[in-house]
Amino acid sequence: MTLACVLLPRFQIQVELSSRPALRGRPVIITTSEGGKRVVLDASVEAEQATAGMPLQEAIARCPDAVLVEPDHTRYHTAFEAVLDGLNRCSPVVEGERLGLAYVGLDGLEGLYGGEEPLIQALFEAIPPGLHTQVGVAGAKFPAYLAALSAGPDRYLRVPPDVASFLARFPVDVLPLSWEAIERLRSFGLVTLGDVAALPLGPLQAQFGPEGKRAWELARGVDRRHLTPRSQEEQVAEALTFPTPVVMLEPVLLAVETLLGRAFARPQMRGRYARVAVLRAGVFRGVPFVKRVSFRQAVGGREQAFAVIKSVLASVRFLGPLEDVSLTLRGLTGEPGMQASLFREVRSRQQLGESMKQLEARLGERPPVYRVREVEPWSRIPERRRALVPYAP
Repeated sequence: MTLACVLLPRFQIQVELSSRPALRGRPVIITTSEGGKRVVLDASVEAEQATAGMPLQEAIARCPDAVLVEPDHTRYHTAFEAVLDGLNRCSPVVEGERLGLAYVGLDGLEGLYGGEEPLIQALFEAIPPGLHTQVGVAGAKFPAYLAALSAGPDRYLRVPPDVASFLARFPVDVLPLSWEAIERLRSFGLVTLGDVAALPLGPLQAQFGPEGKRAWELARGVDRRHLTPRSQEEQVAEALTFPTPVVMLEPVLLAVETLLGRAFARPQMRGRYARVAVLRAGVFRGVPFVKRVSFRQAVGGREQAFAVIKSVLASVRFLGPLEDVSLTLRGLTGEPGMQASLFREVRSRQQLGESMKQLEARLGERPPVYRVREVEPWSRIPERRRALVPYAP
């Protein structure tokens, strides 16, 4: 297997600086809440002493002049989806592991592009303008990631045949472990991957558990993870910009109604229905407004969707003048509803399945709903008689 790691370093910072150029050249820290405490989500080069996952208090102690920024997760995910869409035009096998980090399968594509270098150049050209990218090529994910780290801005690097020697010089900070685990490794005098690889597995696993085993394998270049291609969600998006910023609800509703008309007039929406509408508006000198509206039943026209969205926006308070607004229809389906069965048990199962689909549309992921299934009802051990399995509608 040959794959490329496409790395957009400090991705959240890059997205923030693209819309807030006044922050360029200043130490910037994006903060978030994790486990009830404030931690660093991302930091600019000028605040390089603050690393992701570090407690915010320690980050401020190391970078007292840093500008603290609240995260705009919706904008980050939207920007990264644009990156993944571009990479998918080059290869059918693309996995987005996390924001700013993607893996692309290269097997069988060199002949199509005329060699490895033209193929890598196509990956660079697929990235939206304004984002700095580094690419690493290897036979496994972790070595490819470290090659991308070493490549430099807008360059690529292939891992040499001696993978262990290539990895040995990297600091333990590159391991996909928690910030606390990295600090513990350093307290034991394990500073580089070479130090970790030189230890026997037993003592390391005894101290760190599964994280210790994973660190030991990665330090030796062993990464058994496979590429998991992303599932591309079909969606329809429309946007418009106000001539002047608006503060009243009426022009916003008019804009939403216009966008709904454009969206449902698209050829791909002919005979189609939507379960979710996502509204996003840019707020003048403020955090963008984002609202996700889930329809109780899939809607297939402007009037139905607008009635629901209007009732939702009636209770919303905008935190500043709106400069633009966009609307995205998701959860597209070809069925407006379902035919009820004559049998009560089947109807109950259909209603439960429909409720699961609505929950999935609202949460954005499969809901944590399980059913009890008999596994070994004859067993004398109670835990073996039944099992919880995820409910699949």
